[in-house]
Amino acid sequence: MWAEVALAKQEQRHELVLQGKDVQERVEKTGLDANIFKLDKLNFLNISQAKVNCIPDTLGFLTNLTSLVLKGNSLTSIPTSLNNLKKLKLLDLSLNSISTLPPIPSLTELTTLNLSLNNLSGEFLLEGIQNCQKLSLVDLTANTLTSLGDLQIHKLDHLAEVVAKQNKLDTLSHELLDNWPVLKKLDLAENCLKEVPGELGEMTKLKELNLVDNPLADNRLRKMCGQKGTKSVLDYVKSNCSKVGGGEKTTKGKGKKNKKGRKDSVDMDELCDTLTVVSLREDMPEIVATEAVKEVRPFIVFCFVTGLDLAGENLKKFLSMQTRLHKSVCANRTLATIATHDLSKVTGPLVYTSKLPQDLSIVPLSSPHPTRADLLVTQLKTEAEALRKEKKRNAVTGLHNYLHLLDTWTVYPCLMDGDKAISFPPVTNSGDTRICETTSSLLVEVTSSTKLGDAKMVLETLLLEMAGLLGGLEVVQGRVVGEGGELKVTYPAKTDLAGVKNLKVVRE
Repeated sequence: MWAEVALAKQEQRHELVLQGKDVQERVEKTGLDANIFKLDKLNFLNISQAKVNCIPDTLGFLTNLTSLVLKGNSLTSIPTSLNNLKKLKLLDLSLNSISTLPPIPSLTELTTLNLSLNNLSGEFLLEGIQNCQKLSLVDLTANTLTSLGDLQIHKLDHLAEVVAKQNKLDTLSHELLDNWPVLKKLDLAENCLKEVPGELGEMTKLKELNLVDNPLADNRLRKMCGQKGTKSVLDYVKSNCSKVGGGEKTTKGKGKKNKKGRKDSVDMDELCDTLTVVSLREDMPEIVATEAVKEVRPFIVFCFVTGLDLAGENLKKFLSMQTRLHKSVCANRTLATIATHDLSKVTGPLVYTSKLPQDLSIVPLSSPHPTRADLLVTQLKTEAEALRKEKKRNAVTGLHNYLHLLDTWTVYPCLMDGDKAISFPPVTNSGDTRICETTSSLLVEVTSSTKLGDAKMVLETLLLEMAGLLGGLEVVQGRVVGEGGELKVTYPAKTDLAGVKNLKVVRE
């Protein structure tokens, strides 16, 4: 029995995470430990990046699971016993080679389904999905689907986000208006759509629509998808695209002025970036800030950013932007520090606290190995002094400017994810939660030793720049509480992001 499995059994743990090279090597030698599927107390199971090519039918014994993450493996199918997991809320099968899916009529609690980066092709088939009436997010990115099939022909009253970019979709159902009544985000970029149904324009809850890089026959619509905001595109679709019953092209003309000398509302819509703020979600962790951190770095704000596309050059641009902000608005990290984490690599609970330098260990971004904080700081100071001498400067400049802050601290601040440090501000965040091209959701934290307003200002600046760089953002509120559960700060609150120029803020 694997040590982690034995410990989980002995302590009757509710969570088990198995991922990385060590797990890969064991899987390649002996396969998965069958005892994993006897841990019937588990409600969270994450087996990721482990080259697993088969999940046994005994998966169905884990009837208390609410979250199952099997991303980044070599799976081609999932056992039918998946349907036994009646309490399951989150199912992440991304980054595998899955081509068929088992029926899921009993997964009535399911809210999140991630099937991105698999081998699903043709029509999307998932028997029983109509029973998943709590389903709110479906990600089908980077498959080879030609139709949304079962997803679009059934009424799903709580479906709020569908991401199906980088497929081969060539049709959309006219029934989306009725079947997805609360849809807020629809990303169909990089598909084969030549037209879209006019009913799409009547989806009043839809705040983010992405149709870029589709061979749309309507040239004007194709240009608008790359240049205009969602509202402009929806207005045009509503007025110019065909509907069931023949309701099509109710207006004519290409932005001509009306009798009062004003252009159509579609053309007058100011081009600006959109940021949608979503209220606190139960499936996303809060941060508990302890009294211990007050003396060194008392202020922290955070939020979640979902539905990101960091593929290609986007990741490089995003990291460059973060470096630039550390130099500018963060005043070389002396005012505040930004840390971004791949949310899929964060398990919780999250605690913002402080530790003695010799007791704090973290995997820095600059190394694959855990390093004691005091040794890391000494190393950075040595590098800074060497750089100063090499450049023949009187003072250290650049990234190492913040190191003097630590000279008077007897303890170091850190953000703990369970028993693992994922952030050591202002020095580094952890390689364990490093973002990459496949990262789709972020936990973004900003800490400060000066005042809460500085941390908020930096996070606002970051979100504004992200919206400009990556397009419309969906930001989920993050809540910081004290050790007794008392609320310290929620971000973004109603008063945050107010009056920001060139940014359209939509609050859900």
